[in-house]
Amino acid sequence: MPPKKGKGKEPPKPPPGPKQIGPPPKPKKPPPPPACFSNEDIMRFKEMFKAHDEENIDKIPLEAIPLMLRKLGFNPKGAEIRTLFAQFLEDEYVDTVELHEWFFMIEAKMNWGDDFELAVTKAFACLGHDDEETGTVDFLALKEELMTWGEPLSELEFMDWTKLAMKDKTYNPEDGMFSYVKFIENMNNKDVRYVKEPINFFKLDQKTLAEMAMKKAQEEKEEQERKEAEKKAKEEAKRLKMIADGLLPPD
Repeated sequence: MPPKKGKGKEPPKPPPGPKQIGPPPKPKKPPPPPACFSNEDIMRFKEMFKAHDEENIDKIPLEAIPLMLRKLGFNPKGAEIRTLFAQFLEDEYVDTVELHEWFFMIEAKMNWGDDFELAVTKAFACLGHDDEETGTVDFLALKEELMTWGEPLSELEFMDWTKLAMKDKTYNPEDGMFSYVKFIENMNNKDVRYVKEPINFFKLDQKTLAEMAMKKAQEEKEEQERKEAEKKAKEEAKRLKMIADGLLPPD
């Protein structure tokens, strides 16, 4: 027989779950990279991330972030790093950074627009022919470029620069290499150590240097495009001749 109405006890209601404390859980699928990044940017930022993911867990330690940003040409201050961590990490107890968080930190640093380190680093890499962006260039090769492009430096100016670079250990005369990443960091952090104006050539007028590099890169790109166009024209002329000689079927 079915139980009579009103008889028996109702099953107890489950206790209410704990209230959520802290930020909401991460989405299962990481958000896409910032739209302002080109495919080349994304690949470069990923490669740097992987290079510091020593345990191969798709995460990097917090302490690697300042170094990685410097390798990209930024000069992050302590307060900026703390702001990045507070803005993009789950909470203060997290000790690693994921790839999408790394992307957003780069985007934020770029958007702050308070320095020109990235442009200047690219300029040094371009002018010093550091295609692999190792952070070091041949000092004499860089000298040749800086005495040719833009407003050329004089020998006397370069001698003063050389002395200062040796004193600050960014130039090693034994192997002839110049650490431009370290130089930019020193240039921004410790200007008071250097002689004041008119030795502005030592600071290398960051905007001007960036413009020099972009102009040089554009000219090199145009030269490369010209060579490729000539190569294609020669190949097409060769193909047409082979068709005329009966060595290839006509189109």
